[in-house]
Amino acid sequence: MFDMFDFLRGKLFLTRMVMLASAAGLTTIGILMIYASGNPYDSSASLGGITDIWKKQAIYAAAGFIGLIFLNSFSYKKLGPASGWLYFGIIVLLAVLILDIFIDLPFVPLKKGSRRWILFGSLFQFQPSEFFKLVYIIALGWHLRYRSNYRNLSSLLPPFLLTIFPMALIFLEPDLGTVLLMMPVFLSMLFLAGARVKHLVIIISIAILGLPVLWLNMHDYQRMRVSSVLLQSKIDGSDNWLKQKSIEKPWLAKLLGVSAERLRTWEAGEGYHLTRSKLAIASGGLSGQGFRSGPFVKYGKFLPEKHNDFIFAFISHQWGFAGAMLLVGLYALLIACGMEISAASTDTFGSYVAAGISIIFAIQVLVNIGMNIGLMPITGITLPFISYGGSSLLVNIFAVGLVNNIGRTK
Repeated sequence: MFDMFDFLRGKLFLTRMVMLASAAGLTTIGILMIYASGNPYDSSASLGGITDIWKKQAIYAAAGFIGLIFLNSFSYKKLGPASGWLYFGIIVLLAVLILDIFIDLPFVPLKKGSRRWILFGSLFQFQPSEFFKLVYIIALGWHLRYRSNYRNLSSLLPPFLLTIFPMALIFLEPDLGTVLLMMPVFLSMLFLAGARVKHLVIIISIAILGLPVLWLNMHDYQRMRVSSVLLQSKIDGSDNWLKQKSIEKPWLAKLLGVSAERLRTWEAGEGYHLTRSKLAIASGGLSGQGFRSGPFVKYGKFLPEKHNDFIFAFISHQWGFAGAMLLVGLYALLIACGMEISAASTDTFGSYVAAGISIIFAIQVLVNIGMNIGLMPITGITLPFISYGGSSLLVNIFAVGLVNNIGRTK
């Protein structure tokens, strides 16, 4: 008989409750900040007629936590044998998105030059690449449960192909953020499983050799985003050395994927997001401007994407350094609890899945915050539980539910 409170029972109770509370706290902060962002509508993505984005985020959050309870009504071990079919299903959905390049499919919208979503009428839409992250970790964890699957160089070919093929499909959408996210997750899970370091070095070397090919096949706006971290202005507003040289030497500008003319208008173009993000963080000070207060609320266009990619900068503007540290603290608790559950699990498959989920959370947080403060390229990687996006929020909550399932299983 189904017991909706069964997920509260089992071992590692305190660790699991702290992890669930951290996820719930982050989700609540996300909804509040999306509400405060001053970008209330998204008419292009109605959820059953609802276009207020904070309301949609709240509905997805409720659905996510209901799904979390359901995920704990059966043993996570059943997902292992089914991981191949789950992986195949996601690959098919990713292939459908790419098919839209050649055949105009009415249920695959083109948004900002990308094909990332599948529509289900006016009811809702979902992003296959977000669900792929969780399915990939489950499939890779199931494959790595046998030592023979990663100790020899030749045995690393199947998991390498398991990673590269969907990455290629996601790159064609294009979704650069997810592509750059998966390789560190792949290498981290191999390392934790016990793969030989020299083999990992070989894989990293192959990836580095492939970077020029990746760079040349990126869209102009993607190259500009990656270059933004190198070309950003100094804190006093003056140009940095690389930007000055790129204006003087056209070949260097071309290598970076930009033109000298576009560099001259950098702060009004691609550099606008990054500059405004750093200004929003600086203006927050220690305690912030206050909820729904400050110039970045009053003048909504000051910080584009403040409900999404740059929501960390917006939180820092609203709640200051104290609020930013609260956010980082909740993430630290979430990730630490996930790793503790991974270490305590006596099941190899469960241990790898819990570790993989914790790792992907850590990478996303580091990259997104780094992107907001100008230390990382602008790649479109969202802040887990916080950034606006139904698919991302559902997957993050489901992932926490799966780790909770692993932790409570004897």
